[in-house]
Amino acid sequence: MQQRLYLITTLLLVTVLALAACAPGGDSGQQEMAQSEEGEGAAAAEAGDADGGLSFIAVQHAECAWDSFWCTVQNGINSAADDLGVDVTILAPDEFDLDKTASLIEQAVAANPDGIMLTVTDPILFKEPIMKAIDAGIPVIAYNAGSGPIADNIPYYTYLGQDEYQGGYLGGLRLAAGGGTQGVCINQQVGHTGLDKRCAGFSDALAESGIPTEVLAIGDDPAEATTIIGDYYTANPDTDVFLTLGPNGANPFYVFVENEGLTADDITHGTFDLSEEIKANIVSGMTMFGIDQQPFLQGYGGVSTLSMIARYGILPALPVSATGPGFVDAASLASEPDPDAPVSVIAVQHAECAWDSFWCVVQNGINTASEMMGVDVTILAPDEFDLDKTASLIEQAVAANPDGIMLTVTDPILFKEPIMKAIDAGIPVIAYNAGSGPIADNIPYYTYLGQDEYQGGYLGGLRLAAGGGTQGVCINQQVGHTGLDKRCAGFVDALGESGIPAEVLAIGDDPAEAATIIGDYFTANPDTDIFLTLGPNGANPFYVFVENEGLMADDFTHGTFDLSQEINANIESGLTMFGIDQQPFLQGFGGIQALNLLVRHGIVPALPVTPTGPGFVDQGNLSVVQELAGEYR
Repeated sequence: MQQRLYLITTLLLVTVLALAACAPGGDSGQQEMAQSEEGEGAAAAEAGDADGGLSFIAVQHAECAWDSFWCTVQNGINSAADDLGVDVTILAPDEFDLDKTASLIEQAVAANPDGIMLTVTDPILFKEPIMKAIDAGIPVIAYNAGSGPIADNIPYYTYLGQDEYQGGYLGGLRLAAGGGTQGVCINQQVGHTGLDKRCAGFSDALAESGIPTEVLAIGDDPAEATTIIGDYYTANPDTDVFLTLGPNGANPFYVFVENEGLTADDITHGTFDLSEEIKANIVSGMTMFGIDQQPFLQGYGGVSTLSMIARYGILPALPVSATGPGFVDAASLASEPDPDAPVSVIAVQHAECAWDSFWCVVQNGINTASEMMGVDVTILAPDEFDLDKTASLIEQAVAANPDGIMLTVTDPILFKEPIMKAIDAGIPVIAYNAGSGPIADNIPYYTYLGQDEYQGGYLGGLRLAAGGGTQGVCINQQVGHTGLDKRCAGFVDALGESGIPAEVLAIGDDPAEAATIIGDYFTANPDTDIFLTLGPNGANPFYVFVENEGLMADDFTHGTFDLSQEINANIESGLTMFGIDQQPFLQGFGGIQALNLLVRHGIVPALPVTPTGPGFVDQGNLSVVQELAGEYR
């Protein structure tokens, strides 16, 4: 679609040029995702026009005409606009000026678009104009600069940027895979939150492999930094695993390596960021990888996220949607993006629409994305639940040699051999709907798209605790089930942060017995006023208990996982605050989008798990969900 670029003449503020740098990502595990209830309800109430034209405005503190970094971001915006059939207007000052950027946010709000994406370069200055958008019911997401809605204290939906801890952690796992004796994280600015998180992740990853690590503080003076690294190595000659945090650490590291006469066989090295020197050392084999924040994905993902909200009422799963770390190695440097390349994908799943209606929504997501993005897709599934047959379908998909395979890792042990055949053949593989991620499944596919169970419980707990409370309980119908236990763990942790004690109540699948257990618990713990149930098998007996006790919505706060007619009715009546949806349409759509970005643009998924849920369904968006049920929800 046509993109309209408005360059607004402004005054350069030289004294704050440092702020123009791309902001590090926030902590995705410690923030609640929630556009304000009023704004979320208004936005959701207008969503649901799956085929209608959409108009978005992107407001950013810099742009391509005077900062080449932003050419990549804006290319991502343009590509997504073309793929998804939306119109995007970019507003940016013609030189760095945060006051002018704030006024451009005001201008965007006045235009009343279907969504606004923006850089939260100064959350204090930008809060007032952003709140005007949210209060007007305009969906708002942040990209490139920001820390997430809680850290920024602005209730927009999500922030798209790099997860610094995960960058260090996943980089550390790669570096430690070949073994090692001692690791060091070379930090040019100890005390910088983002850099410290990188080192913390690195240290944790190496510790899992039994490799001790420490942080070496250097400064920005290259010669001095080289000396410090050399002195450290002289005192610690067993050090063989190195992580640098950007060119200010990598460049003096390379001088140190040359001074010591070391080779790639002597050490393992990875770094954040890219430069000509870093790229040359990746190609030579001295450096294993450079970690990229993937600015193309920040732009593309912003447009895609707003499209999901505006068209389908599908909300971002987490407060921080990671676009990095993206690992750049010798193979990826040798490849050239080809946005027009033909792409064929085979999806292999353990069930299908013809005999399980849940999968109609997943497959609609697959088909919608493939049509929008010009991807040829074939879906393979057994005609009844049969994992052996599904494994043979994976073999069939590999033999067809497509450009990518997406599949359900329903049984990681049974499926490992055929999946490894695809990976060994150089076919990109991602998982969707069923799986636990490449690390937990012990299969090195790219990422798993599905619900993050812990985050569902945690973010649900934050919502339930927001109004205060005395005692919480998580009603678990299958204690010992890993996913359900994670939901309760997140809930307990969230309430703990608000000073509210919480515990787990075990019930079974018998509704009458479960209602009795809940009633007996309440008799023994009458101060309990926050309840989380983990699906209909907990929610339905909870509703019986509520009726038996004569309780009203004012007496307690309740949320649940999943949706059903009974749950929907109680959300509508106000008895239940929300139901948590895994958003199956997004699992299918996101799988195609991930492979499209990987094959055509060389953009790799940032994290082992790409959450499609929790998606919160409340009174504000229930009508949209019901309207789109069976097709998009």
